[in-house]
Amino acid sequence: MRHFVSVLSFFVTVVVLLGCSQDGTGSKNGLTPVKLQLNWVPEPQFGGIYQARADGFFTQQKLDVDLRAGAAGVSAPQLAARGDVEFAIVGGPQVLQLNAQGGELVALFATFQHDPHGIMVPEDSPYTSLKELWADPKAVIGAESYLAYVKALNRKFGVPNGAQFAPYNLPAFRSGVQQASQCFVMAEPVSLQLQGFKTRVFPANESGFDPYNSVLVTRRSYLESNRETCAAMVRAFSAGWDAYMNSPNRVNELMAELNPGMSVEAMNLSSERQAPFIQDSVTAEHGLGYMTQARWAAIAQALIEMDLMEKGGSSAPAFEWISPQK
Repeated sequence: MRHFVSVLSFFVTVVVLLGCSQDGTGSKNGLTPVKLQLNWVPEPQFGGIYQARADGFFTQQKLDVDLRAGAAGVSAPQLAARGDVEFAIVGGPQVLQLNAQGGELVALFATFQHDPHGIMVPEDSPYTSLKELWADPKAVIGAESYLAYVKALNRKFGVPNGAQFAPYNLPAFRSGVQQASQCFVMAEPVSLQLQGFKTRVFPANESGFDPYNSVLVTRRSYLESNRETCAAMVRAFSAGWDAYMNSPNRVNELMAELNPGMSVEAMNLSSERQAPFIQDSVTAEHGLGYMTQARWAAIAQALIEMDLMEKGGSSAPAFEWISPQK
C-alpha cells in the first residue's frame, strides 16, 4: 500500500495542473456519469467506496460512477486538478499544497479523520515511546525524511546526536538492521503479522501533525457548476462508509478478487486496524467524512512551518462540508 505523500514532486508540473476542461457531464439512462480516480489499488482504505458501488448507493443517488483504481505512476491529484476526472481521492496535505501553487481543489469528504501513518518497532523492542526511540543514537529508523509526517516527528522528538535515519527498507527492518520503520498502520504491520512477525506501532500523529487523509476532492469550478452532483457523491460516500464500517467482510472479499496481491485475511485485519483512524467522537456527532475549518487551518500552518508549503495561493476554502442529511 502506498504512503500518502506530499506533492513536492508534483510542483514541477504545476502549469499542467492549472489547465481546465469542460464540466458538462450529460446524462446516461437518467444517471449522471462521473469519473472517480483512486490513488492506489483496491484496499480497505477505499472499502466504503467499493461498498457504495456493491450496494448500489451511487445508483440510488443517480450517479453512474466510473471507479478507477490507482497504480504506480498514476497521479490522482493531477488528474483531478486538470479536469480529466470529476472526482479523486488524495492526501489531505496535497489539497493545500496544490492550491498554494494556484490549484483549485476542494475537499468534500475526509475518510481518515486521523493520519494513518506510524512508526513501527518489533513487538519485543525495548522502545516504549517515540521520544525514547528518537533520542537513542544507536537506533536506525527507516524513514524518508522528506515526508511531512516524518518532518513533523523530527521537529517534535529530534535531538542532537539522536537516532540515525536510513531509506525505508522493509527487509532491513525485519532483519534487525533497522530498529524502526515508517509504516501505514494497516499495511506493513498487517503483512508482517501474517508472516509471523509481530510489531508495535506508534501513531505518527503523536507529533501533533494530524492531517485528514483519503480525501474526496473535486475542482471548485466543478463544485460551483455541479453542486447537486457533488452532494449526491457525498451522500453515496456516507452510506457506503457507514455500511462498510458495520460489516466489511463481503466487500473485502470483492476487493481481494480485484487485488490478488492482498488476501481476504489481510483485508479483514487491515479494515480492523484502520477503524480508529476513521471513526472518532467527532464523526459520532457529525457523521463520517466530517471536516472543520480549524483542522484545515492547523494542517496548513504546520505545512508552512515545515517549509512544505508557501503562504498564498487560492483564497477559497480548501474544503466544503455538504451534510449527507441534506
